[in-house]
Amino acid sequence: MGIAKKDEKAEKAEAAEAPEDLPVVKQLKEICDEYAKIEMEFEKEVELLQIQYTKKQKPLLEKRKEVLLKAEGENAPATGTPALMGFWLKAMQNHPAFEDLVQDWDEPVLEFLQDITTAVLDESDGNKGFELVFKFAPNPYFENTELKKVYETERGSIYNGEIDAKEIKADVLKWNTGKDITVEKVAKKVKGGGAKKAKQKKEKEEARPS
Repeated sequence: MGIAKKDEKAEKAEAAEAPEDLPVVKQLKEICDEYAKIEMEFEKEVELLQIQYTKKQKPLLEKRKEVLLKAEGENAPATGTPALMGFWLKAMQNHPAFEDLVQDWDEPVLEFLQDITTAVLDESDGNKGFELVFKFAPNPYFENTELKKVYETERGSIYNGEIDAKEIKADVLKWNTGKDITVEKVAKKVKGGGAKKAKQKKEKEEARPS
């Protein structure tokens, strides 16, 4: 559930009702503002440095992809990374940000993952967001060979350094018939109609985490 923003009149009314800060509080706020300004300058320099070194690392990531995609012989396994089956699945399972998110039913799909790339939306301001691109080999689960997720962000407060997500956009998966792993079929007994009908079961699709 989203939190509605207060209108300008309400904000002005609250500001008018708020007691005036003590002189020492005003002085401390001025110091905090100067400190935050320097902190933002530091973060900006770090962002530029990170972009510079990310560009230097890119050829190595491309080389890694080439190594993983290299298939040896005609009987190479049908997987996203023939040279080392399940490379990205294992990488995600061992990553602290994803280890609790990967479900058992996700694993067969992630076996077809070929590569993951990331990029900032605006090189002049890393706080504006980033995108993740998941590249898949042809597989029996869905038609897409590329899935993109875009996070549009903004700085929430100059004092705590937190970044808030404004909007998250994701490509729609085009599942093949009967291959949608985000739902499971649950058998339910048909009510009424005697013993014969009681034995009959009706399947219903229910969403599950993925």
